[in-house]
Amino acid sequence: MIWGFTLVILGTLHVRADVPVEFSGNKAFDAAKLRAQIAADLRDNAAQGLTPARGDDAAFSIGSYYRKAGYSQVTVDYEIRGDTLQLKINEGPLTLIHQLSFVGNAHIAEAQLYQYMIGATPEHLAKKPADFPYTTAEIQAGVDRVRGLYLSAGYLNVAVDASNVHLFAGDTRADVTLRIDEGARYVFSFDDIQFDGALIFSREQLIKSLGTALAEEQQIPTVTTEHSQRKLDNPSALDRSFSPGIVATMQRNLQSFYKSHGYYQAEIASTAEPAKAVNGRVPITFTVQPHGLFRFGGVTVKNQTERPRLNPSFLPKRFAILQGEVYDPAKLDEKFREVLRTGLFENLRVTPTPVEGDTIRLDLTESEAKSKELGFTAGYGSYEGAMVGVQAADRDFFGNGRPLSANLALSERGVLGELLYVDPWFLDSQFGTRSRLFSQLRNEEGYSHDDVGLREDITRKVLPHLELGVFVEGEHTSVGNAITGTTIPQALLGPTEYTRVSFGLTQTTDFRNDPINVERGFIFTSSFDFGIIDGNPGFLRGSGRFSYYLPVDKCMLAFGARAGYIDSLMGELPIDVRYFNGGGTTVRSFPERGLGPRDYHGNPLGGNLFSVFNLEFTFPITGGLEGAVFVDAGSLHNNEIDTSDSGMRYGVGPGLRYKLPIGPLRIDYGLNPDRRPGEGLGSFYFSFGSAF
Repeated sequence: MIWGFTLVILGTLHVRADVPVEFSGNKAFDAAKLRAQIAADLRDNAAQGLTPARGDDAAFSIGSYYRKAGYSQVTVDYEIRGDTLQLKINEGPLTLIHQLSFVGNAHIAEAQLYQYMIGATPEHLAKKPADFPYTTAEIQAGVDRVRGLYLSAGYLNVAVDASNVHLFAGDTRADVTLRIDEGARYVFSFDDIQFDGALIFSREQLIKSLGTALAEEQQIPTVTTEHSQRKLDNPSALDRSFSPGIVATMQRNLQSFYKSHGYYQAEIASTAEPAKAVNGRVPITFTVQPHGLFRFGGVTVKNQTERPRLNPSFLPKRFAILQGEVYDPAKLDEKFREVLRTGLFENLRVTPTPVEGDTIRLDLTESEAKSKELGFTAGYGSYEGAMVGVQAADRDFFGNGRPLSANLALSERGVLGELLYVDPWFLDSQFGTRSRLFSQLRNEEGYSHDDVGLREDITRKVLPHLELGVFVEGEHTSVGNAITGTTIPQALLGPTEYTRVSFGLTQTTDFRNDPINVERGFIFTSSFDFGIIDGNPGFLRGSGRFSYYLPVDKCMLAFGARAGYIDSLMGELPIDVRYFNGGGTTVRSFPERGLGPRDYHGNPLGGNLFSVFNLEFTFPITGGLEGAVFVDAGSLHNNEIDTSDSGMRYGVGPGLRYKLPIGPLRIDYGLNPDRRPGEGLGSFYFSFGSAF
């Protein structure tokens, strides 16, 4: 760890004396606090001279400060003696609100009026009166909030009067009575809305586009009204509270609807006339002038980077897929976010500009971010042990906007080197490619392996949440005895020197809100491949994963299920092709690879059929720290080995999570509830990322 410090010089300190000031009569606040309230006045006086007008301003500021604190009868006089300002304070009594009363509120409950007036319940006021000083300014602010509540509920002519204030107990307590004249309530419904002009769309579509103003009742606690109690099968038959704000919101929603369907310059006018209401029902009319149907046109780019590296054609090619399509802000936003996620830009702005021919030109302004980076990592994993690594990356390799990275990682299990190139727009199409060249030397329990390989993935997002892909992977593997510890018998290792080529398909359906710190949604992935070993058919393999995340108030319930099967076409499979089970992301009561068949030395042998089920409940503790409890279950079966270790095994335990931008830091301890001879009580895990 490196410790350091930074010295920052902010500027030159100028010291200027303030006008001397003396306070008398102040008991509630000391001189330092009062001086802070008029610090600006004192500095002005020192610079411009002390005058009666400035003395009067200082006295007024002190009086306002006292009144805000509940001293409603305070008086402050001033006197100038030489260069000293004397402020004489007669504080008067501290007045606290004793009780609020409401008269005339027939339709809104007193409990809600209390909340709008003072932001608290009557019980809170009774228990802690010191929290509620009486000030005319705060009472007036509460009156304004109550009036706003009534206006939002459709009472457009409401009158609220809080002038009835009774002071008692030596003016230390105040009873405030609000007199409310609600007036008539104005409402509207589906039938009260009319559309005029060149509508283009059906009435049902337009009503739906107006938004939540018509979707449900406004939830305002009432005293005696049937309106909020009615639950009809047809929501459009319900009356809604009328207010100018709701009409303005519906107008904006309607304009956005037309704009999202290509009518970029649509004009929407609204007319609502409470004066023409019949039985309180207000007629509302929206007049539509859609103008022309716009389509996406060309793209212009202005690069404000001092020394740009990115190819000038990069951005036009990214947005070219929109050209000719009907203008849709949602599609534009999706493409904009896709480009931002590359990390290529420090700043990127897009301005839609209507041009001749009813087209929208996209004017882009960009500032490139630094594309090259060098990073170092260090950590510890329960299975990997101590880990260090170095990564060099260029997000804009050769100025084409594609990232290339080189990674070298060293752990107590071995060393891995890889080169990774990602092209999200292969040949400027909607296909993405991922090319990985790797070499590793690892020591597992009972054996070691040396691998050199290359994998190529080609993917295509066919729907917003669905991605399909194909891949080919080639790898040469040498399997040997472990450098330390016992060894697995040769007969159980399978082929120890082989070349494997696999051809496969992948599918990912991802509805998670965040792939790193997920809070809700689900993900389903599957993979199928055919493997050739040393030129001969080797195996067929398929696996799937489903994880579901359900928020429960501030907590989360997560469920995961995984399974996989390998059908050997060659006899015994190489040990490195088999599945393993147990560990921090599977059944956490077992050590990594510790669940399933073993040799007589206790080394895991892997299998051709596995299953994993996880159930986890997380709950907040403080800040980003969360607690967790989990239940895991899983199995691993090997067709080539006759063993009793293939049944379902379980794990239960507690955990801690701490949310970080790169994913949660996890600490788990899994207990083994059905221990067998030679098995431990459980396993401890410390790692990054979600368990499943």
